[in-house]
Amino acid sequence: MSTDFDLIAKSVRECSPKGVGSTNLKPAGVMVLLFERRGEYTIILNRRTKILDHHKGEISFPGGGMEPDDEGLLDTALRETFEEMGIKREEINVLGRIDDAQTKTGYMIRPFVGIIDYPYSYTLSKYEVEEVLEMPLVGLFSSEYQRDEIHLSEDEEVKSPVYVFDGNVVFGATARILENLADLIAAA
Repeated sequence: MSTDFDLIAKSVRECSPKGVGSTNLKPAGVMVLLFERRGEYTIILNRRTKILDHHKGEISFPGGGMEPDDEGLLDTALRETFEEMGIKREEINVLGRIDDAQTKTGYMIRPFVGIIDYPYSYTLSKYEVEEVLEMPLVGLFSSEYQRDEIHLSEDEEVKSPVYVFDGNVVFGATARILENLADLIAAA
């Protein structure tokens, strides 16, 4: 599967993002960051610290809840990306947004896809980010990285995507957002 810039940009820019339907959720914005290295795109993820109140040690995108001064969820995602990783908004080429995701903890997550230059010298928030992880974009299309897990939810089986790379496990809303990105690129 080819994953060049034109294909990624086309798939994101031409998508019609879907919302989650519920208005009782807390709005949040995340940035799905990519960079190109030696002709291959890489997804940037964060491992959250163990001192945070929620999702300790889990793998996620930079982002968070909307604050009153944010002009919208893109502003939220850009602000949070700077706070967590030190990446300035003007250094992100935002391609657009993809489908919203809902969490069990009551959030509506709006993901935006952006490209940064490689290499980048991150300035990590010691409170929020334990480490930056890099997952090859082609891993989204490989059974070596991707699998589905089945679990019971209110007496019904639910299939959820999971991505595994370098001993790291990505699940939940982050994995669903990655799966949505993979579906968009595959359909382009």
